[in-house]
Amino acid sequence: MISECHSHRQMREKMVENWPEAVTPACDLVTAATRLSDLLLANGRPVVASHGLTSAELDVLVTLRKMAPPHELTPTSLGNSTLITSGGLTKVLNQLEEKKLVVRKADSLDRRVKRVRLTLAGITKAEAALTEVLSVNASMLNQLISKKDLENFNTVLMKLLTGIEAQVQR
Repeated sequence: MISECHSHRQMREKMVENWPEAVTPACDLVTAATRLSDLLLANGRPVVASHGLTSAELDVLVTLRKMAPPHELTPTSLGNSTLITSGGLTKVLNQLEEKKLVVRKADSLDRRVKRVRLTLAGITKAEAALTEVLSVNASMLNQLISKKDLENFNTVLMKLLTGIEAQVQR
């Protein structure tokens, strides 16, 4: 009889039972981090949708908003800064342009390059949506873990992430 596993704990128990040699601290970290990312994104998805956006659209808006004014990047730089494939990015940029949240303009030095720039409406939308998503996720996290534990977790996570970013090429 096949039973479905939904929680990380259930998935780990099945692995211990059926593939114990694969259960390692590294495996636990990778699967937990992936599951945590998926759950936090899922928790924020209704908020993102309430702003008339998809998660990919918000990712692009937030990535552009992080840049110094005039909040613009080339599509290549955007692709390197997000988890969106180049084909997917073109679709997302078309959608954001239709919503008047970004504009694409020819680069002053290379006319073949179309730089992507946030509009004032895009800045407003990025700030409002991200603020609400962060608030929803912070509210949930604050119910589950102390502020001090969250700060300690972030310190270790940033150390690990910095080290991995230095070793893994994307």
